[in-house]
Amino acid sequence: MSDKIIFKEDEEKFFQKCIENNSIPKNDALKQIVFKRLMKDFDEKRIYSEQEVNEIIKKHFEDYTTLRRELVNFGYMQRDSLKGEYKVVKKELTKDDYLKNTLLKRAAISIKILKEDE
Repeated sequence: MSDKIIFKEDEEKFFQKCIENNSIPKNDALKQIVFKRLMKDFDEKRIYSEQEVNEIIKKHFEDYTTLRRELVNFGYMQRDSLKGEYKVVKKELTKDDYLKNTLLKRAAISIKILKEDE
Protein backbone atom coordinates (compact mmCIF):
# COMPACT_ATOMS: atom_id res chain seq x y z
CA MET A 1 0.00 0.00 0.00
CA SER A 2 1.60 3.26 -1.06
CA ASP A 3 -1.34 5.65 -1.24
CA LYS A 4 -0.60 9.32 -0.91
CA ILE A 5 -1.82 11.21 2.11
CA ILE A 6 -4.22 14.00 1.19
CA PHE A 7 -4.20 17.00 3.50
CA LYS A 8 -7.29 19.15 3.99
CA GLU A 9 -5.12 22.28 4.02
CA ASP A 10 -3.89 24.10 0.93
CA GLU A 11 -0.31 22.89 1.28
CA GLU A 12 1.42 25.88 -0.31
CA LYS A 13 -0.59 28.39 1.78
CA PHE A 14 0.09 26.34 4.91
CA PHE A 15 3.83 26.32 4.13
CA GLN A 16 3.86 30.09 3.53
CA LYS A 17 2.02 30.68 6.81
CA CYS A 18 4.63 28.60 8.64
CA ILE A 19 7.38 30.71 7.05
CA GLU A 20 5.63 33.97 7.97
CA ASN A 21 5.25 32.80 11.58
CA ASN A 22 8.70 31.21 11.53
CA SER A 23 7.19 28.16 13.20
CA ILE A 24 6.73 24.49 12.52
CA PRO A 25 3.51 22.75 13.60
CA LYS A 26 3.70 20.64 16.75
CA ASN A 27 1.48 17.98 15.17
CA ASP A 28 3.77 15.47 13.40
CA ALA A 29 1.28 14.92 10.58
CA LEU A 30 1.03 18.66 9.83
CA LYS A 31 4.84 18.88 9.89
CA GLN A 32 4.81 16.63 6.84
CA ILE A 33 3.31 19.44 4.76
CA VAL A 34 6.39 21.53 5.58
CA PHE A 35 8.81 18.66 4.96
CA LYS A 36 7.15 17.67 1.69
CA ARG A 37 7.46 21.26 0.45
CA LEU A 38 11.09 21.56 1.63
CA MET A 39 11.95 18.37 -0.26
CA LYS A 40 10.99 20.09 -3.53
CA ASP A 41 14.24 22.07 -3.13
CA PHE A 42 16.38 18.92 -3.13
CA ASP A 43 17.50 16.86 -6.11
CA GLU A 44 17.18 13.10 -5.68
CA LYS A 45 20.33 12.45 -7.71
CA ARG A 46 22.63 14.65 -5.61
CA ILE A 47 24.67 14.11 -2.50
CA TYR A 48 24.57 17.17 -0.22
CA SER A 49 27.00 18.39 2.39
CA GLU A 50 25.50 19.35 5.74
CA GLN A 51 26.22 22.99 4.88
CA GLU A 52 24.27 22.70 1.60
CA VAL A 53 21.28 21.15 3.40
CA ASN A 54 21.43 23.95 5.98
CA GLU A 55 21.49 26.64 3.28
CA ILE A 56 18.46 25.19 1.49
CA ILE A 57 16.43 25.00 4.71
CA LYS A 58 17.63 28.48 5.84
CA LYS A 59 15.98 30.00 2.76
CA HIS A 60 12.70 29.32 4.56
CA PHE A 61 13.30 28.80 8.29
CA GLU A 62 15.78 29.93 10.96
CA ASP A 63 15.83 26.62 12.85
CA TYR A 64 17.54 24.61 10.13
CA THR A 65 19.21 22.18 12.57
CA THR A 66 15.91 20.85 13.92
CA LEU A 67 14.40 20.64 10.45
CA ARG A 68 17.47 18.87 9.04
CA ARG A 69 17.31 16.32 11.86
CA GLU A 70 13.58 15.79 11.36
CA LEU A 71 14.04 15.22 7.61
CA VAL A 72 16.39 12.38 8.53
CA ASN A 73 14.22 11.07 11.39
CA PHE A 74 11.10 10.88 9.21
CA GLY A 75 13.01 9.18 6.39
CA TYR A 76 13.09 11.91 3.74
CA MET A 77 16.88 12.03 3.82
CA GLN A 78 19.66 9.71 4.85
CA ARG A 79 22.78 10.94 6.61
CA ASP A 80 26.23 9.46 6.28
CA SER A 81 27.69 10.56 9.62
CA LEU A 82 31.27 9.62 8.66
CA LYS A 83 31.27 11.83 5.57
CA GLY A 84 28.76 14.40 6.81
CA GLU A 85 26.73 13.87 3.65
CA TYR A 86 23.02 13.70 2.99
CA LYS A 87 21.01 12.14 0.21
CA VAL A 88 17.31 12.21 -0.62
CA VAL A 89 15.47 8.99 0.16
CA LYS A 90 11.95 10.17 -0.68
CA LYS A 91 10.16 13.38 -1.56
CA GLU A 92 7.03 12.61 0.46
CA LEU A 93 5.78 9.96 2.85
CA THR A 94 3.28 7.32 1.80
CA LYS A 95 0.26 6.17 3.74
CA ASP A 96 2.32 3.09 4.62
CA ASP A 97 4.99 5.32 6.20
CA TYR A 98 2.32 6.92 8.39
CA LEU A 99 0.93 3.55 9.45
CA LYS A 100 4.37 2.22 10.41
CA ASN A 101 5.12 5.19 12.68
CA THR A 102 2.84 5.05 15.74
CA LEU A 103 3.27 8.73 16.69
CA LEU A 104 2.79 9.91 13.12
CA LYS A 105 -0.27 7.68 12.69
CA ARG A 106 -1.80 9.06 15.91
CA ALA A 107 -1.11 12.63 14.76
CA ALA A 108 -2.69 11.92 11.38
CA ILE A 109 -5.80 10.45 13.03
CA SER A 110 -6.08 13.54 15.27
CA ILE A 111 -6.34 15.83 12.22
CA LYS A 112 -8.58 13.32 10.39
CA ILE A 113 -6.31 12.48 7.45
CA LEU A 114 -6.24 8.84 8.59
CA LYS A 115 -9.02 6.80 10.14
CA GLU A 116 -8.69 5.00 13.45
CA ASP A 117 -9.12 1.56 11.84
CA GLU A 118 -6.42 1.93 9.16
